[in-house]
Amino acid sequence: MMGLAEFDHHTFYLPALGPASVVFDLGAAGGAFGANLHAMTGCRSICAEASPSVFRNLQAARGVEAHQLAVGGTDGPVSMTVGGHVGDTYWVRGVDDDGEDAGTETIEVPGVTLATLMARTGVDFVDLIKLDIEGAEFAFFDAAGDDTLRRVGQMTVEFHDFLDPARRPDVLAIIRRLEGLGFATVIMTRNTLGDVLFLNRAHLPVDAVQLFVMRTVVKYGRGIRRILARRFAPRRSDMAA
Repeated sequence: MMGLAEFDHHTFYLPALGPASVVFDLGAAGGAFGANLHAMTGCRSICAEASPSVFRNLQAARGVEAHQLAVGGTDGPVSMTVGGHVGDTYWVRGVDDDGEDAGTETIEVPGVTLATLMARTGVDFVDLIKLDIEGAEFAFFDAAGDDTLRRVGQMTVEFHDFLDPARRPDVLAIIRRLEGLGFATVIMTRNTLGDVLFLNRAHLPVDAVQLFVMRTVVKYGRGIRRILARRFAPRRSDMAA
């Protein structure tokens, strides 16, 4: 409804995307979001993932341009904490074969800001950014200048305030800043800010009525469908009968 689509818990405005569009999937993991958008729209899908082992999976994703980068607040080496590794295969939360914490390790990965990534990939305007960078979104927005952000059509952001509720004022400050730059905000989650869509109204033909429907009918209709799906999902005992 109203052109909103959702994939991998990220909501975006689908009508704005097509074969001439550029999508940045930042914190791409295995690249499912970027690959799905490329398959749906034919867009140029540029994916960035910092984890060395996850990046190998990203390289196998179809239809994407893969970059092993930590996109955030600085150009240059960035320290990244991982849970552990076997050889050069890393994971974020380390658990050994007995289910015990396997400890953590800090590695160094290449980092870039949004402006640098755009310059490196030859992109002047990004139609959609998916941002899921595990708390680095605060540094990402701190480093991104107003002129750079104005060259983005829409952003679907997972803020990590659910991990650190003390960061909620920082999230609200980012929202106020983007709204001051001409973005409309559509918050699709109820208790956290884990799925927030920003629409650049200078580039997207979204009016006040459409925004109202997105913020109410679409949001709460989606929530009701999820509640009903959980309530009426077959129980394991029923499936085993």
